[in-house]
Amino acid sequence: MKAVIQKVFSANNVVDGQTVSSIGKGLLVLVGIGREDEEADRAAIIKKILNIKLFEEEDGSLWKKSVQEIDGEVLCVSQFTLYAGFNKGAKPEFRTAMTPADSKVFFDAFLEEIKAAYKPDKIQQNIFGSTGTVSLVNDGPTTILLDSTDMGKKSKSNSASASASGTSTPAVVDPEAIAQKKLQVLAAKAKKKAEWEAKKESIKAGQIDQTEVKQDEALVKIANQLKLEDESKQ
Repeated sequence: MKAVIQKVFSANNVVDGQTVSSIGKGLLVLVGIGREDEEADRAAIIKKILNIKLFEEEDGSLWKKSVQEIDGEVLCVSQFTLYAGFNKGAKPEFRTAMTPADSKVFFDAFLEEIKAAYKPDKIQQNIFGSTGTVSLVNDGPTTILLDSTDMGKKSKSNSASASASGTSTPAVVDPEAIAQKKLQVLAAKAKKKAEWEAKKESIKAGQIDQTEVKQDEALVKIANQLKLEDESKQ
């Protein structure tokens, strides 16, 4: 999940000539949703948006307060173009962005969660999927780029609550599971070796037609091995 955070004096979103949403002092956040994003990514981005220190103290000291601490507003605008890629030529493609239908569900959940984490009346948003204009007066200018994959929070959904609270869940090592995995690997190797030896005996006994041997890469390798063994005995 990606987010472009801009510290603003004001911002608004206009669609078809109508103002859909507007804020005063606070943050304009462009939100990009990736195909592999999960609940943990939302939690990490929301936590950073609400806690990042972009605002100054009353005495002018910089980087001291979050949007919550100044009782500021947040305008969230869905922006799939943050996942633009350029594999061929200059035309962008968006294969790593989440599909529109899934992205809408994800964005709606993002809005619900950020409102619950802050104050619902302080959060504004665009109309998902709409085309319009976004105007802002950037304070600074100050613009921050966030990516959940760079925040140590790209984890499975079952660790989302830990990501949101800023705590990490230690990995649990199961010795029995590791031993079982090793046994499975050894069993697979033994089975493969047994199959290989069985095919060798079948070729020696003439039970496999040479035409069939030539059409099977594995059988060709076995036949070549037998040939080398015969030559070494001579």
